Amino acid sequence: MRYILAVLPLLAMLGTISPCFAQLDPVASPLDRAPETDISPLDPEDTQSELGEIEIIDQPVQTRRQPDVQVLVRSSVFSSSNITALEVLRQSDTVFTNTAHLLITPKLGENTRLIASAGGGIVRFASEGDSNYNLEQYNVAVQQRLAPGTFGQFGWVQDTLRRPGSGDLLTRDNAVQLIVGRQDQLGKQLRLDSFYELRSSFTNPNEDSRITNTIGTRLRYDISPKVQGALDYRLSFKDFTQVERSDTEHQISALVIYNINPDVFLAGSASYLFGRSSNAAIDINNLSFGLSLGFNLPLF
Repeated sequence: MRYILAVLPLLAMLGTISPCFAQLDPVASPLDRAPETDISPLDPEDTQSELGEIEIIDQPVQTRRQPDVQVLVRSSVFSSSNITALEVLRQSDTVFTNTAHLLITPKLGENTRLIASAGGGIVRFASEGDSNYNLEQYNVAVQQRLAPGTFGQFGWVQDTLRRPGSGDLLTRDNAVQLIVGRQDQLGKQLRLDSFYELRSSFTNPNEDSRITNTIGTRLRYDISPKVQGALDYRLSFKDFTQVERSDTEHQISALVIYNINPDVFLAGSASYLFGRSSNAAIDINNLSFGLSLGFNLPLF
């Protein structure tokens, strides 16, 4: 039980703090792909818009076609002040992740795009070695441009955690996901991304099955042609369906990315997660600092 309580909060942190996964980021974050490889050029006026729990940044000029198939490789390290999310067992640790994903994003029509990804990686803890796990991730979604700067997305996401060596299943999360997002250009260098996400998760073991409503915003600024920054806020309401528990979570993040070249980036992040749970044993509060190196390999 302690193991699962520790790693499930980490899945959420890894998807928002650390730009290493190929799930789509609802706020169209700039921190998980090279700046010129946006997977959602559905609006001719916004060919740099992003889609999902992947984390890119806009460049002032689009100089190449968005690839339909690419490989995303991520290596990250981040600290966590509360690795277990337990009130009586509050521990800090450093987490190392290495992941690779195949991302496929062909257009199905003028305003419609298929998004599919498959991949996985390893997650290792500096101190709590018994909490190490291997990760498998799959995602299929369809994105539709609803209006200039606005999109809707519906899809399925699966996260599987396995014990290293034996391959024994630790937890599996199958989720149906609905996202509505919007991007507003506030200036030549400034953009505001906002989203609403409804996510229904069915887990094994089923005690973590839940319905999550999330709203979020991200303010993105081009500091220079190679350096971008972002401020992020998310508010989530989680209602667990198999146990008597509900959580309210706030997450505030600051992110900076340096684009070494169009396919390689270095990103740093700081994030504070806080809130409350109806379960008195759960301590949501967590402070994290992270550093990530990413490489994108366009195939075609």
